[in-house]
Amino acid sequence: MSKLEQYKEVKFAKIEAENVPEVSLKSGIAAVPTVLLLRNSNVISRVDGVNISALTEKIKHHLNEDAPLLNTTKAKESLDDRLKKLVNQASCMLFMKGNPANPRCGFSRTIVSILDSYKTDYKSFDILQDNDVREGLKKFSNWPTYPQLYLNGDLIGGLDIVKEMNELGELETILPKKESLDAK
Repeated sequence: MSKLEQYKEVKFAKIEAENVPEVSLKSGIAAVPTVLLLRNSNVISRVDGVNISALTEKIKHHLNEDAPLLNTTKAKESLDDRLKKLVNQASCMLFMKGNPANPRCGFSRTIVSILDSYKTDYKSFDILQDNDVREGLKKFSNWPTYPQLYLNGDLIGGLDIVKEMNELGELETILPKKESLDAK
């Protein structure tokens, strides 16, 4: 990629995770390869594992002059304000690894399966696409793991809580349902 004209503004560097464990720990490297996109020494995005299309898309996005710079966005609104907007983006909001069509971990896959079994009307946010949200939401919600399920802006919990509510028959009644095409 570094030899392509369209990426001439991008500086590429390679670090062997095993040779620099302090960098791996500080950056939360759990999968190899992991690509971190940095601007002004701040991580603005990441790609865990081999995913060339996601990497290309993210680099293009951050190179695009029309795309808002993360630092400009941060100046306009605090991370807390951004998180409040995100958890209220839909009446049922799922923060997960991947998306419902392509969950990137077993926990996310399981919670999607539970929500889909009730034909739940929900939106999701892929926390692997935005490290600020991924780390910030843990503090914001005081919940250290993902996935996280929100109803009307309030944290319901993670997979264990959702599974327990499901087993007790408490989940179906509180979830918003997709509108049936037959009802129209």
